[in-house]
Amino acid sequence: MKLSIDGLAAKQEFLAAGVTLPSFDVAQMQESGRNTPRWIHIGPGNIFRVFIARIAHDLITAGHSWPITAVVPLDPSELDIQLAEHDMMTLGVTLHEDGHRHLEIIAGMSEGLAPRRAEDCARLVEIARQSQVSLMSFTITEKGYATRDSAGRLLPTVTEAIASNPRDYHVHSMALVASLLLHRFEAGAAPITLMSCDNFSHNGDKLRESVLTIVDGWLEAGSIPAQFVAWVKDPTCVAFPISVIDKITPRPNAQIAEELVALGFEDMAIHTPQQTPLAGFVNSEPTEYLIVEDSFAGERPPFENFGVKLASREVCDNFEHMKVTTCLNPLHTALAVAGCLLRMPTIDAEMRDPELSAFVERLGWKESLPVVVDPGIVAPEDFLREVLEVRFPNRYLPDDPARIAMDTSQKLPIRFGETIKAYLARGLDLSSLTAMPLVFALWCRYLMGVADDGREFTPSPDPLLSELQVHVAHISLGQELSPNEVHTALAPILSNPTIFAVDLYQTPLAAKVEALFPKLIAGSGAVRNTLKEVLS
Repeated sequence: MKLSIDGLAAKQEFLAAGVTLPSFDVAQMQESGRNTPRWIHIGPGNIFRVFIARIAHDLITAGHSWPITAVVPLDPSELDIQLAEHDMMTLGVTLHEDGHRHLEIIAGMSEGLAPRRAEDCARLVEIARQSQVSLMSFTITEKGYATRDSAGRLLPTVTEAIASNPRDYHVHSMALVASLLLHRFEAGAAPITLMSCDNFSHNGDKLRESVLTIVDGWLEAGSIPAQFVAWVKDPTCVAFPISVIDKITPRPNAQIAEELVALGFEDMAIHTPQQTPLAGFVNSEPTEYLIVEDSFAGERPPFENFGVKLASREVCDNFEHMKVTTCLNPLHTALAVAGCLLRMPTIDAEMRDPELSAFVERLGWKESLPVVVDPGIVAPEDFLREVLEVRFPNRYLPDDPARIAMDTSQKLPIRFGETIKAYLARGLDLSSLTAMPLVFALWCRYLMGVADDGREFTPSPDPLLSELQVHVAHISLGQELSPNEVHTALAPILSNPTIFAVDLYQTPLAAKVEALFPKLIAGSGAVRNTLKEVLS
């Protein structure tokens, strides 16, 4: 069996393997989608291919023509290996906690583009100019929206984009989007919604802010008309709803790839042309949520009939705070950092470790839940219980702590800073916290690139990694540091509100981190010993 349009002719083989097939003509849908595109998505990674693209697939199945044009903004090999090789289809592998699996071919995309290729860039501009295209969605991770460094300076790629012709191709994703909007404005200014589906707080607001950084820069440079700026800033013309997405989609698992081969698939191998492993399948958990602020410009799909919750901004905010800032994402980061230091193989293995499970239990139930507002969609206690008892311990969904540890500096202000600000706003006692400062201390220890066994490891990619590692580069395991030496090393990190959303020295937390750090570097086994001590 091959995952391709021609391969679908072997229908009985797929069915015998337990694979659910599209009920529509994929080739016909893709031809229609190329002739009349309606929905652009930038960043077709795993969560998009198994969740958002499946929503489009379900829409098409029900007779609603909303095929997606998928845009890979960075490495074109991601398009070639994961999508083009499989005629823009994906094999979704849903891994249930009881061990059974659901295999489904997802065909929600009509076309794939890599704008670093000139012909694809021209095609993308052509699509963006078409009035019936009324939705552009995103899954490009937090760092894809960054326009400034930790000191507030514009990134070089942003400075370069602002100084260049707005109508040209731009490497920076936000400049690319701003340029597409300009082309659209000049083609008749049809309304469009830009819907971020990335996993961080107020994603739509950040998207709008980042796009406007480029647009305002062009205006100041005199390279665009003021009318275009006014159009982008008018929510009836260009909307930026916030959303919350929740579905754990680890990197493709080698064991699952082998089992797919045993089922008869010939093209489910995992490729690693760069750092990120790529495959024609996506393994994921069954749990999923997508809550979108009901604030659109122009036509939108009937999302509400296909598992998407359209809600007020307040409901989105409350669900987001429950998930992103308290009951899931912070716990994921805690396990990721600690797991890398302890060389834990998977997140589910960590949940079977007494200290690590106690770590996130305390972080969730004792320190995060007190500032949660019930979103009304699911009770926070039920959501947290499912995370700790079903989702994280799912041994059939192996997830690498190093994957979760990627871009931690970009995640901390949302995953923990928002909770700190909630404590301050409500007058709650931050000095009562123990698990949260332990996360921060473990992260500072993680930056050293030395595991708890004393051997080096490679920290996950992070845009601030080299900048932050400078502060701990002189520290070695077993070194005794005076309180002043600890403060000198950690102060540039802990005082940075870009990283923690607040200056931790304006709270009791910085002192707690500084007290924990010497214990964590005392020698081999110090991380494990500190976890036992703090959580006893």
